[in-house]
Amino acid sequence: MDQEGQQNPQVHQRSPLSDLEIDERAAEAKAILANPVFVSALNDIHSRAYGTLLNADVGSLTATTAHATLKAIRDIRGQLEYYITDQKMRQRYGSGAQKPKQEEDRKR
Repeated sequence: MDQEGQQNPQVHQRSPLSDLEIDERAAEAKAILANPVFVSALNDIHSRAYGTLLNADVGSLTATTAHATLKAIRDIRGQLEYYITDQKMRQRYGSGAQKPKQEEDRKR
C-alpha cells in the first residue's frame, strides 16, 4: 500500500495458484514472449505510439494516449516476465517461501 492507503499495482502479491498452475502460466508466458507474431505486433504498436508521442504537442490528448499505449506495452511485457520469474523463484526457493536468511545476509 502507498501513503494514501491505495494498493501499489507495481507490487506483486503472492499468487493463490498451485505450483502446477504457476508452471503452466510461466510456460504460456514464455510461449507468448517467444511468439514472433505477438512480438512483431507489440513492436509495431510501440513504434507507432512512439512516433505519435514525438510529434504530439506536450500535454495534448494525443500525447497522453500515446504515452498510455507505451506504458501498457511495457506493463504487458513486464507482467509476462513476472510470471516467468515467479515460477523460477518458486522452483529455487519453494512455494511461497521467502529467500533463505543466508541469501539475504550475503547481500548485505
